[in-house]
Amino acid sequence: MPINAAEIQSKLDYQPPLLLLDQVTALEHDQQIVAQKSVSANESYFQGHFPNNPVMPGVLEIESMVEAAKLMWDEPDLILTQVKRGRLREMVKPGMQLTIKVTAKEKYSCQAEVLIAEKKACTADLKFKAE
Repeated sequence: MPINAAEIQSKLDYQPPLLLLDQVTALEHDQQIVAQKSVSANESYFQGHFPNNPVMPGVLEIESMVEAAKLMWDEPDLILTQVKRGRLREMVKPGMQLTIKVTAKEKYSCQAEVLIAEKKACTADLKFKAE
């Protein structure tokens, strides 16, 4: 039951350029989600980060995890309160296909990772609070 970008946008009420997820490929509500992001050379942030060596900002990798977590819990108004053990392990470049996996540990606490072909690019433990 894939969820496309238009459905993600309606569920989260996000607008590009901060709508980062392209699709959800697997979802177990309140337990786990797997989403995809195709990194395009046309992304606006590559103009300044960095013009001759474009790299996706790590904070946007974290934001993709946040979007996925909100979809997993079906709570678009959750507020991110904590990022623990955040690690940027690989540079994300234009043309890469990202897989975002989020697994709930307890209510509004999760383990998240961004993968490039099964290789961890970014990992973090996230905590949220309901608004």
